[in-house]
Amino acid sequence: MSDTDTAPPRSKWRLPREREWRLWAGVVLFVFVVTHLLNHAIGVFGVRSMEAVQAWRVWAWQSQLGTGLLYGAFVIHAALALKRLTLRRISRMPLEEVVQIALGLTIPYLLITHVVGTRLYSVYGYSESYTDVLVRIWQGSEIKQVLLLLCAWTHGCIGIGQVLRGQRWYGRWRDLLVLGVGLLPALALAGFFAAGREVEATGKAPEALSSDAAFALMMSVEWLLVGLAVAIAVVAFVIILRILLRLRSGSITVRYIGHGTFRIPRGTTILEASRANAIPHPAQCGGRGRCSTCRVAVTSDPSSLPAALPGERAMLERISAPSNVRLACQLRPDRDVSVQILLPIVPSGMRGRPGDDIYRWGAEREVTALFVDIRAFNAMTRVQIPYDLVLLMNRFIQEMAQAAEAHGGRVDTFAADGLIAIFGLAGEAGNGAASAIRSARDMLKSVEGLNLEFGAALTLPLRVGIGIHSGPAVIARIGDAERGMRLVALGDTVSIAGRLEAATKDYLTDCLISEEAVYRSGLTLPRQSGKNLHIVGRDKPILLYSLEGEQAAATT
Repeated sequence: MSDTDTAPPRSKWRLPREREWRLWAGVVLFVFVVTHLLNHAIGVFGVRSMEAVQAWRVWAWQSQLGTGLLYGAFVIHAALALKRLTLRRISRMPLEEVVQIALGLTIPYLLITHVVGTRLYSVYGYSESYTDVLVRIWQGSEIKQVLLLLCAWTHGCIGIGQVLRGQRWYGRWRDLLVLGVGLLPALALAGFFAAGREVEATGKAPEALSSDAAFALMMSVEWLLVGLAVAIAVVAFVIILRILLRLRSGSITVRYIGHGTFRIPRGTTILEASRANAIPHPAQCGGRGRCSTCRVAVTSDPSSLPAALPGERAMLERISAPSNVRLACQLRPDRDVSVQILLPIVPSGMRGRPGDDIYRWGAEREVTALFVDIRAFNAMTRVQIPYDLVLLMNRFIQEMAQAAEAHGGRVDTFAADGLIAIFGLAGEAGNGAASAIRSARDMLKSVEGLNLEFGAALTLPLRVGIGIHSGPAVIARIGDAERGMRLVALGDTVSIAGRLEAATKDYLTDCLISEEAVYRSGLTLPRQSGKNLHIVGRDKPILLYSLEGEQAAATT
């Protein structure tokens, strides 16, 4: 038997774009759930309002196209999700994925009552209007409907969140999305209970079922439950069979640089092996091959490993990975291998603001960098009394940081005589540029106040230089577990802001702002006539603007 014959069968029969099919089928189901919950939420205005909105929802989802799309998406998503479940190792699975799988298995059971009470009733000529459905549901299955709503919504939000968290715009809309995640089901439940009480108050009784219809519906429930039980049994059987086959196929040795050597069943992915042996291993997408955070460098012979599948190969090409780098969630070695985890895991106890997790492995953003620095600081240290110097520096840093944060900036780096602040992380790039300029104006006013406060103790007046520039930067959490993490910006944008700050000494001004920042801010500022900043590596010089004699007014 050749080496390739021992590779797991997954690579032989995997659907061409299986992950994308599962994702888009899930999106269709999630959109259906959203429209259903919105219709429920209208119940706070009464059942008639729900009936009016339902006409539009029925037109969309119970047409031939809508029905085919919905049922097809359900079959595709369920089948591919069950297949993926049979291929996964259950041990040490992330809690988020455990919850998602548990909810996904619970939804079909809860869905049976809902389907029978709506669509199957209509097959026998009974009304599917909200009024009649609520009357039937309110006779003892309302708790199941609430659980179905919560399970379906949570399951969908986990899946959609795993996809969106790596998108560039996610940080800007994160708070609004989180608000929607909590608000929509709350409104749907409020509408459901309000409409249910309204129907109950009318005293309307459920439609009487004929004996044939009652028997048929009862048998439908039985068959649906049997089908669900068979599906779960088949999945359990396949999982057990794969475990037995994996154990029978023998084991291999995986050596983790810095973590030791472990024996794992042949066919196990490197990421699964890491989780099974409690080795810290990042996987932002949960091991679905949608990101590259789990990548490892193969320090043994990489040519002896199974070839990368199309999805893994596309991701590796996207990050321009060398030939010895593989995705741990996709690599299933069939012989002994030695690997090194390339991205370190971030301990949960490290400091950081809520929402900073999206920058754990870095993300490119359009931001504005502000660089502020004290002039003649070295000369000041030679003549100032140490106590006065330390007091002044602490007050200076405090004032500058407050001026930045008051306008939505994030302090990137502290130095003894200055700091770097980043603007525009929480909104549009133009708003960040305008905020940075307003922050610079407040910083200059704060310096005037410090000169008045410390005037008697200063041998030299306190002066600062400020540089502001807008452009792309890599935003990342940098630090370690012991000293904490800080959100920093990396790239030319920060470097150019520093060059502008240094140029304030040559141009005898307190603040220089690049043309890019002024254009994005929408403010009218005076040009530094005839003065441009030439930077090596840039084709065009940077046109300079200042705050001196400004007439700051919004042009839009």
